[in-house]
Amino acid sequence: MAAKLWKVTAVMLAGGLLLSSCAAPEAGGDMPDDLTHQKATEQPAQPSAQSTAPSNTAEEMTRAQFIASTGSVIAATLGFPNSRQISAEELKGLAVPPTDTLKDVVVLPSQCSKPVEELNWSPAQMGTEAARTDFTNEAQNIAGSIEVAKVTNRQKLEDHYKTVLEIRTECKSVKLNGLDFTETLKFSSPGISDVESQLYYTRTGDSANARESLVLMQSKGDYVVMVSFMSTVSLAEQQFNDVAKTILDTAVSQL
Repeated sequence: MAAKLWKVTAVMLAGGLLLSSCAAPEAGGDMPDDLTHQKATEQPAQPSAQSTAPSNTAEEMTRAQFIASTGSVIAATLGFPNSRQISAEELKGLAVPPTDTLKDVVVLPSQCSKPVEELNWSPAQMGTEAARTDFTNEAQNIAGSIEVAKVTNRQKLEDHYKTVLEIRTECKSVKLNGLDFTETLKFSSPGISDVESQLYYTRTGDSANARESLVLMQSKGDYVVMVSFMSTVSLAEQQFNDVAKTILDTAVSQL
């Protein structure tokens, strides 16, 4: 289910009705970035203007690009007008599975090390047609993203779903001890109905990476859609779940 959090301008993760959160932290630390897709929250170039409309014409768009753009338009109606398409070059980087994300980090309990590392996953890693649009609210303090990819190997997707389930059931609380930091990850299900894979988690400790994240994934036909959100305050309110589900459902309905 798949994303370091930068100071949000037009970023990877988003929010909907929650317009009063504290500012997101700057990128930093030696930790795996968002545990869902490592490179997804690296600092993008700042957009020249607020935008919910893609620069591509409908004829030029791939199916994945169209779905991602549709999701960003819905996000705009829910309070997230700042959007930015991820470039083809950035997508190439996102498609490369990260390695050594837990180097010099002790994971407790130790059996959770592998599933935690495997959460550094993104649909783009399936290596086929992919697209992503980042968006944020007007206050630029809640970040969000919709990522769409074509599925040519269903087993890779199912393996990720199993990892998420294992995290929620066997690794609900994980401590990460690095050379100069200690963090605690707490994982749970947000309890949203009719979603193939979902994960809510908090990340707290003495690094700059404290945050709360929500990730939803749903496939239909040959495509999978991932909607992700990140903030430094709680995203557990029902209204936020509703926003995430609305964006996901609208995107999937176009497949």
